Order: sequence, then structure tokens, then C-alpha cells
Amino acid sequence: MDPDPQSVVESIDSEDAREILALASREPMSVDEFEAEVGVSLATVYRRTDELTGQGFLEERTEVADDGDHYSSYETSLHRITFTVEDGEFRVDVEVRRDDDKFARLWRSLGGSS
Repeated sequence: MDPDPQSVVESIDSEDAREILALASREPMSVDEFEAEVGVSLATVYRRTDELTGQGFLEERTEVADDGDHYSSYETSLHRITFTVEDGEFRVDVEVRRDDDKFARLWRSLGGSS
């Protein structure tokens, strides 16, 4: 199924949504960390992470803190968005990272060689 161009554009329209995607491409982050880094309200962070997760651009996972509390962290799964205007058509292609790409990043972060 092809992504809806309007919903793709709307989900990355705001600077804070793009910043959340960029930050989460480095390492998984919680909504509290996004709030501190991006400088927007917690409600805005929740709204953006919901939109981006719904589009498949962020992957949510449950983390367990040392004290046993649970919280969500987010990692960017979006790799590339391509807009093409050709032969009378406007097309949007969304490319997401594969699980083996995520494993390679994790391995490198633990000191493994590529």
C-alpha cells in the first residue's frame, strides 16, 4: 500500500517532529528526554510521537527502569522519504530501516566492528 502523500507531509511538517526523528535516529529516547532536548511541552511531544509512530516513522518499545517502573522509548525507523513528480503523477515513497540495520547499529554501539 502506498503511503498517503498528505499524511506523510503533515507528519513531518513541524520542526519539532523532524527534530524528534533526528534525535531518535542516534539512540532510543523517552518522551521526557525529547521534551528536554526539543524544548516543547510534554503534550506536544506525546502528540508528535503518536503521529510519527502511527506513520511507522518511529518504533516504540517498553523499557524497564532500575526501580521497576516501565516507560516507552522511541527509535527512528524512517530512513528516507522520496517525493517524485513524473509522467503526470505525484508519488511518495517511504523507506524504513530493516531490523538487521538496527542490530548493526546496536552492535557498533557496544563496541563491535562492522
